[in-house]
Amino acid sequence: MNTELLSIYLNDHLTGVMAGTELARRISRTHPELRVLADDIEADRKELLDFMRQAGVESRPHKEALGWLTEKAGRLKLNGRVLGRSPLSDVLELETLRVGIEGKIALWRTLRKLNSFDDTRLERLAHRAESQAEFVDQYRLDRAPQVFNSPTVSGVDVERTFTVASTPEGVVEYLRDFSRAEQWDPGTVSCTRLDDGPVEVGSRWRNVSSFLGRKTELVYELTRDDPSGLQFVGRNDTATSTDDISITAGDAPGTARIAYHAHVEFNGLAKFGAPVAKLALEKLGNDTEKNLIRVLGPVH
Repeated sequence: MNTELLSIYLNDHLTGVMAGTELARRISRTHPELRVLADDIEADRKELLDFMRQAGVESRPHKEALGWLTEKAGRLKLNGRVLGRSPLSDVLELETLRVGIEGKIALWRTLRKLNSFDDTRLERLAHRAESQAEFVDQYRLDRAPQVFNSPTVSGVDVERTFTVASTPEGVVEYLRDFSRAEQWDPGTVSCTRLDDGPVEVGSRWRNVSSFLGRKTELVYELTRDDPSGLQFVGRNDTATSTDDISITAGDAPGTARIAYHAHVEFNGLAKFGAPVAKLALEKLGNDTEKNLIRVLGPVH
């Protein structure tokens, strides 16, 4: 077998699989019901790396990095929004993901023809990829009517993904009490619980933050609380802020991967300040990531 050609072939597919993995993770942050799919796609990436090790093919880090960059560059596509996430992104991203899965099906089928790898394993992976493609396609078709009938909105989005040296259970337990935002949110001046009893869905906090040189107050409510993540929604007359935090196990034992997605929807005249707010929120996103890593533990 021409190992040089096999190396090129597998590394090229690794680039696509990496891009698909990042895209699936991002989509699942907006649609938590797709987290199992994202986990399966991540598992497929590890399966490919295992096949490469079996064949004596060395993975090329720049190829994986290219896949990562390709997914990030895809966020710059024109989707009808300058700053915020467009509902159209759902359809476009799901179509892109479907194409990537089709490429993965072709990969597994090709490897079966080489008769150099475990055929039963490859057959299982091909069937799983076919199920993924069917699921993504049906989900996309179900979403399409909602997307094209969605109202016009304006807002800004900030996303960060990073790993900390705490278990997923520990991260959820820590972040569940939003009053701790004083410890990790660089913009928070004070955050006070408005109700009593155990923290649960429906619990509320008064958050006073400093933003663009001015103090602003929002009342936050815990709207989602499960082992895989939390969601807090804050409101005042000017804006609605949604913090969606997805939490999964990290690659190393005792670590957790945090996907932090903040969306701010502005009301009335405040919409005209969105471009400036976007720049400020990007800096806050960087500082929030650093603070959470500090309080939850850096991974060495």
